Amino acid sequence: MAFRFKLLYCPILWIILLLGQGNARAQFKEIAPGFDPKECDELLRLNFVFQDTTGNTTFDNFQKGYTFVYRSPSLGLDNMWDLWTRADSTVVILLRGTTSDMKSILADFYSVMMPAQGKIRLTKDKVFAYKLASSNRTAVHAGFLIGFAFLADDMKAKIDSLYSAGYHKYLITGHSQGGALAYYVSAWLHHQREDNIYPAIKVKTYASASPKMGNMYFAYDYDNITREGWSYSIVNSDDAVPEMPFTTQQVDIDMNEPNPILGMMKRFDSLPFFKRIIIKGAFNKMIKNAANSSKSYQKYLGRYLHDFVQDALPELEMPEAVKTSYYSRPGVPISLLVNDRYLERFKVNNGPYYHHGIIPYRFLLREYYDGLEPLQDDDIAYLLKGVYD
Repeated sequence: MAFRFKLLYCPILWIILLLGQGNARAQFKEIAPGFDPKECDELLRLNFVFQDTTGNTTFDNFQKGYTFVYRSPSLGLDNMWDLWTRADSTVVILLRGTTSDMKSILADFYSVMMPAQGKIRLTKDKVFAYKLASSNRTAVHAGFLIGFAFLADDMKAKIDSLYSAGYHKYLITGHSQGGALAYYVSAWLHHQREDNIYPAIKVKTYASASPKMGNMYFAYDYDNITREGWSYSIVNSDDAVPEMPFTTQQVDIDMNEPNPILGMMKRFDSLPFFKRIIIKGAFNKMIKNAANSSKSYQKYLGRYLHDFVQDALPELEMPEAVKTSYYSRPGVPISLLVNDRYLERFKVNNGPYYHHGIIPYRFLLREYYDGLEPLQDDDIAYLLKGVYD
């Protein structure tokens, strides 16, 4: 374990470790756009390493062709990331999902939105500048943004060293909260490329079971910068987590202009008096109810929870919140629809997150994509132990 952490301070050892994998390169395709079910399945399995409770940080032979390099300490709201390398010199970044720590759960529910570019004060002496989108209309989930900022601050020097050594291919992956964080890391690296910091970098993302983590304008921005098949959103159709957090679209804030809905109000003026009063009243009520719903989410899942976040991270200073709760999830959708075989295998009898686990996702992947090896007994053992996330 000590050797692994020495790698952080010795770039030569990094390079020696990474170059030592050359013999197995032939088994992997060159990183390329397009959904690769085998690649997706391998990354889903790699996410199992975050469920290890033995303190093991070597993971020798855990996944053929992949080598463990580094695990971060717990950062921010109990966030963690792993660095692995693949035999074709691709760097793999894994983001941990929600843990049982209350700080991690707080990150999920602290769902007020923040600007997708700006600065966050992590500690009294450290400010992290971030850019996850180019449009000033974009906004992202506050709890996940905090986790991303602490993780990216830890990643930056390591990615700098790898990039300088010629490692330009990156796979970003995570499950659950880790999937949401994968979008942020992916967006950050894509914009680092656009801003000529890593001009030759290639970034491909597989985010599985991710909750919604940005507004519609962020999704537009992200899908544009990852266009032509560089990012995928993998969802089990019976999984509740991708349906969260609560979302409300406000007519006057969350729609483009000219706004046809607001424009309709003027057209009602030509209606007879009583029809005009009834229809305008109904429209105004719907608009007001949506606005009140959004304000409630911002109040209880924003301002109220902010005090708990401040207790956990007393030196943290966030940007001013964006007054929206219109959540969306980006990425090319890979929708894994449950079928009779799945329902026979995965019965709803083991808690609300039963369909959220990695094994159900890997099972469904095999239902729709040929050429994947059968699930192994040691994989299924995770399910039997009741480990779902």
